[in-house]
Amino acid sequence: MDGRAGGSFGGGERARKITDEPQFLDAPEHALVAEFFNYLEGKRGTREMADRADISPADLVRFLPNMIIAEAVNGGEDFRTRLFGTALVELLGEERTGKLLSEFAEENTIPTDQKAVQTRWLYITRKAFFGRKAIFLRVPFAASNRLYLVGHAISVPITAGGTEPAQTIGAMFITRADRQPN
Repeated sequence: MDGRAGGSFGGGERARKITDEPQFLDAPEHALVAEFFNYLEGKRGTREMADRADISPADLVRFLPNMIIAEAVNGGEDFRTRLFGTALVELLGEERTGKLLSEFAEENTIPTDQKAVQTRWLYITRKAFFGRKAIFLRVPFAASNRLYLVGHAISVPITAGGTEPAQTIGAMFITRADRQPN
């Protein structure tokens, strides 16, 4: 399913089908997701995955508010959040830096289905981590009953001085469900 409803919407734009499930994409559909991915691909070079030592925060300043870095715990059983950008904190109603993904939404200021949030974040992060490649997705805000918002996201596994994934690095950018991504 491509996530688009038939017919036109304002000015000939195609409306996105509103759904409560994340939709995995073959390629980024949002310009900032594509730019973030291209940066990481350049750092990866010919290796299977980029190494965290190759990634410079100075290169990613414009993405930092929308970024998440999660470090594997117990081989990927869970992940500890090392960075949770300020735009994500504001949007999701909870500071999640330092938390395990399995602890997400415990202190949300926005009414949210805690179990759904934890399950979704773990599933997406594990998919990138164990799949050993970047994943792109469109994520509706179903857990907070804000299906009018869609997150355009990327999650990429990275190494830490070796050849095995140690963390994931990702970003999410928000659009309205009835608009094409920028």
